[in-house]
Amino acid sequence: MSAPRPLVRRHEWVLLGTVTLAWLAFLLTFALVTPAFGAPDEPAHVDAAFRLALGLGWPHGGEMHYLAAVRQIVEHPVPAVDRPTVDALLAAVPGDSPAIDPMSQNPPTYWLVAAGVLRVIRFGSHDWATSVLVLRVFDVLLVTALPVLVWATVRRVTRSPRTALVAPVLLFAVPQLAQVTSGVTVWAPVVLLGAVLVWLSARVLTGDRSWWTTAGLAVAVTGLAALNALGLLAIPFVVLVFALAPGRTWGRRGLHAGVVVLAAVVVSGWWWVRTLLVSGTLLPDALRAVTTVQPYPAGGANPGAFAGRQWDGLTASFFGALGANQWPLPPMVVDTLAVVGLAVIGWSYARRAPGRRVTTILLVWPTVLLVATLAYNWRNYLGTHQGNGLQGRFLFVAVVALVLAQAVAWHTLVVRPEFRRRLARLAVVGSLAIGTYGVGLTYRGAWENTQFRVTPGGISAMAGGALTGPAVIALVVALFAVAAVATAVLVWRTVAAPEAPATAVGPASAGASARPSSGPLESPPTHEPTVRKENS
Repeated sequence: MSAPRPLVRRHEWVLLGTVTLAWLAFLLTFALVTPAFGAPDEPAHVDAAFRLALGLGWPHGGEMHYLAAVRQIVEHPVPAVDRPTVDALLAAVPGDSPAIDPMSQNPPTYWLVAAGVLRVIRFGSHDWATSVLVLRVFDVLLVTALPVLVWATVRRVTRSPRTALVAPVLLFAVPQLAQVTSGVTVWAPVVLLGAVLVWLSARVLTGDRSWWTTAGLAVAVTGLAALNALGLLAIPFVVLVFALAPGRTWGRRGLHAGVVVLAAVVVSGWWWVRTLLVSGTLLPDALRAVTTVQPYPAGGANPGAFAGRQWDGLTASFFGALGANQWPLPPMVVDTLAVVGLAVIGWSYARRAPGRRVTTILLVWPTVLLVATLAYNWRNYLGTHQGNGLQGRFLFVAVVALVLAQAVAWHTLVVRPEFRRRLARLAVVGSLAIGTYGVGLTYRGAWENTQFRVTPGGISAMAGGALTGPAVIALVVALFAVAAVATAVLVWRTVAAPEAPATAVGPASAGASARPSSGPLESPPTHEPTVRKENS
C-alpha cells in the first residue's frame, strides 16, 4: 500500500499563487520595457521565425542570411506611429541581407512553433512590433510556471513547506533570467523543459516509480534535444538519475531509462546525425566565417586570462547583463551573489541533511552544463582568440537545481527557528529588491540614457519606441508592485507562525511517514510504485 498524500494547506496555495502572479507580472514588465530587439540575440530569433512563417526554409548553419527587411527595422528604428505592416515592409525592402543569422545551427523546432503563432495572427497585416510583442508574450506564458516547479521540487526534497514557499522568490534575484525568457528566444521553452526535467528527476530519486513520471521525462528530454544542442546533455543525465533511483531492480532502471533515450533518439536523432555529417560537429559555429580573429597578446593563449574572463562574463550574464548585455548589475552585487551562493553550498556539505543525496545528484545537471559551456568557449577562444563568456543563460536550463541547492544549503546551515525566520524575510525582500532594480536598470538604460531617473522625456521616448503604449506598461508595473508587496507580506506572516508537520489523509502504510506534499505536482517519496486510488 502506498503512503498517503498529505494535504497542502490553503495558505500555501495562496502564497504560491501570489508568487506566481508576481513572477508573471515581472516577466511582462521586462517584455514591455525592453526595447524591440533589445534582448540577447532577439533580432536573430525574430528573423528565423519570420523566414519560416514566409516559407523560406532552413539552410545549413552559416548559410542562412537575415531578411533585408529585418535588418532594416533593427538598424533604422522608427517611431511607433510610422511602423509599416510586415507585408509593406517586405515589399519595400525585399530579399536577404549579407548578414548571417546563426540560428540555423540549431534544429528549427522553436521557430516552427513561433512561425505558426505568427500565421495564426496573420502577421503580414499588422506592423512588425505586433509580431514581436505576441512572440514575447508567448514566451512569457511558457515560463510562468517556473515558481510552481521550484516549489514542487524543493518541497519534495526538503519536506519543508516553509522552505518550499520561500525558494521560488529567489528567482527574482536573477533578473537576467526574466529578461532573457521574456524576449523572443529559444531559451524560453528550453528553460521550461529543463525545469520539468529537474522536478521529475527529483521525484524519481525520491521513490516515484510511476510510468507517468517516466513519460514526462521522455517528453522533457526529447523536447530539449529537439530545441538545442545543450539538450543532448539531458540524455546521459537522465540515465544517471534512473541508475541511482532507489528501490528498483537494474532491469526496471534500464527499461525506464531506455524509454526516455529511445524517444529522444527517434524524434531528434536524425537532425544531429545530419548536422554531424554536414559540418563534422554537433554544434557548428555559424558565425565563424565572418568573425574577425583577434591576435593573441604576448605569450599566446593564456588559460589564466581566459578563466578570469569566464568568471566575469558568466556571472554577469547569469545574474544581470541586461539589454543586449550592455546594462550590467553592479559587479559587487554580482560577485557577492555568486561567491556567497557557491560558498554556502560548499559549507553545507560539512553537515548531514535530508535530501543531500538527491540534491547532489541533481547538481550534476548544472555541472555538466557549465563544463560544456566552458568547453564551447575554449573552442571559440582557440579559434577566434575571443572568449568573453557571455553565456550565463546556458545555466538557466538548470535554474531549478541551483535554487534547490541554495534552499537545502541554507536549511542545513541555519537551524534556529528565529534565524530561519530572519533569513527567509531577508531572502524575499532582497530578491524582490534586486529584481526591481533590474527592471529600473533596463528602463534607464533603454529610455533615460542610462541616467538614474524617471523624466517626461524618458517616458515620452518609451511611449514612442516601446512595443506597446505607456498605459499598458504602467498597468503591468503596478500589478508587479502590488503582487511583490503581497508576496513579502504573506511570507512575513507565514514564517512568523511555527511550522507544523503536514497532516495526512487516511492511514499511513507501514514504515511510511506523512510528508508535506500533495496534488498532481507533489506526492511523498515512496518505496512502492505510485498508485492513484479512485473514490467509490
